[in-house]
Amino acid sequence: MTDGHRRHIALMGIAALPLILSAVLPPVSFADESRTSVIPSPLTYLVRSTLAEESGDVQGAARYAEAFTEEAPRSSYAAGKLALLLEDAGEDLRALEWGGRALSLDSLNADAAMLVGRMRLRSGESSMAVKALTPSLRLLGARPELYALRALAHELDRNYEAALADLKRTDVLLPDFGWVATGILGLALEDNRLDEASQALKLALDLNPNDARTLGLGVELARRTGDTALEELLLRRRADATDAHAEQISAYASFLIREGMLRELEDYLRQIEESRWVSTRGR
Repeated sequence: MTDGHRRHIALMGIAALPLILSAVLPPVSFADESRTSVIPSPLTYLVRSTLAEESGDVQGAARYAEAFTEEAPRSSYAAGKLALLLEDAGEDLRALEWGGRALSLDSLNADAAMLVGRMRLRSGESSMAVKALTPSLRLLGARPELYALRALAHELDRNYEAALADLKRTDVLLPDFGWVATGILGLALEDNRLDEASQALKLALDLNPNDARTLGLGVELARRTGDTALEELLLRRRADATDAHAEQISAYASFLIREGMLRELEDYLRQIEESRWVSTRGR
C-alpha cells in the first residue's frame, strides 16, 4: 500500500455524535458528575463520555465509554463508540477488537464497519476489509464513504471490476475519488489486465481529464493496445497543459515524427513558436 493510500484512508472520517446532548445538559466539565446524576444509568456514562470528548479528554471519554459497554454489553452502538474513541487515542489493537465486537453484535453498524475497514487496510488485509464493509452496504441508501472505502479495498485486493463498480456508487462524492480510479489504472497495467485498465482510464479521465499521472498511464496503455489515436490525444493533452515540461512537449513531437505526421508536426512547432512570441511580447 502506498503512503498516498494510507493518507486517504486516514482521512475517511465518521459522523459526529448527536448534538441533542447540548439540549439535555448545559455546558459543563465532564468531571462535574453531579450535573449528570439526574440521567439514568447507563445513559449517564454516554453523556459523560461525550462531555469528556468535547473537552478534548479522549482518554477520559474512552473510560466512560468502556463503562457504558459494561452497562450495555449487548449494544453494538456502545462497543462501536468505544472503538472510535480508542482509535482517536491511538490504541489501534483495542479499537479493532471493539470494532469487531460491535460488528458481531450488529453487522450493519456503519461506523464500526468503517473503523474495521480502515484498520484492516492499514495492516494490508484488504480482503478482511471487504468482508467487514459488505454487510452495511446491503442497506438501502448506504453511505457513499462505505462504497469508497470498499472500492479501495477491492483495488488493493486486485479485484478491479468490483473496485470500479463501487467507485461509481459513491454518488456526489465521486469527483473526490479520482485518485482511486488512477490507482486502479496503475495496478491493472502492472498486472497486464488491459480491459480493466481501459475501464479505469475512462473513469479517471472523466473525473480529472488533465491529471498528469493519469495521462502518463493512459499513454502507456495506448501503446500496449496499439491505439495510436488515444496515444496522440493523451500526448497532445499533456503537451498543451500550462505546466507542461520540455520532455512532454518533445514526447508529442516524437510521436508525430514516428507516425510520419510531418505536416502536423510543422503546425505544432509553429503553434509553439507563436505562443512563445506572444508570451515574450506580453512581458
